[in-house]
Amino acid sequence: MVGASIDDTLVIWIATHRYRPLNDPFVWLGTIDKIGAVWVVLALLVAVLQRRRIAAVVGLMILTALTTFAADSVSFGLKDLAHRTRPFVAHPQIQPLYLVHSSSFPAGHAATAFAGATLLSFVAPRATPLFATLALAIGFSRVYVGVHYPGDVLAGAGIGVVVGAAAVLVLAFVRGDRRLKTLSPRLPQLAGRDG
Repeated sequence: MVGASIDDTLVIWIATHRYRPLNDPFVWLGTIDKIGAVWVVLALLVAVLQRRRIAAVVGLMILTALTTFAADSVSFGLKDLAHRTRPFVAHPQIQPLYLVHSSSFPAGHAATAFAGATLLSFVAPRATPLFATLALAIGFSRVYVGVHYPGDVLAGAGIGVVVGAAAVLVLAFVRGDRRLKTLSPRLPQLAGRDG
């Protein structure tokens, strides 16, 4: 295909070389990540496993919900500016596993997934490989089902990491977490406190 971008080439190849037993699981990954729902459930699970008090459980769930909602909101704001055509519209050989009608860029599911994974990796560092794997699978699923280009997913993941990192800073600050100093060594000085 002469003149095709890497994004076009990859999405066409991936979406036209599906392995049928993976179709439903990849559609399901998109379903559980709607507006970051899976991350709120995981926040509940993490908080319960860490034997946190009820207020801390609710607080983590609310922070996770706000974080994923913020990532989704940023991605939708950018979608309104970008107006990128979905791959299945631009490339008729792609048969999407389900239909969506908004702009393709950036991938909102990737934004919520990486925001949730970033925040929860701070809260439960030992589970980071699990959170990262789930976020990567959700991101890849968007290309696999034919509704996003790889570049959309990368942009969404970047948004998610930035929003998740902002939530981590808020959480660390509220907790008075010592790890905040390693995240931002100058913050105590800027706030007028002794390190």
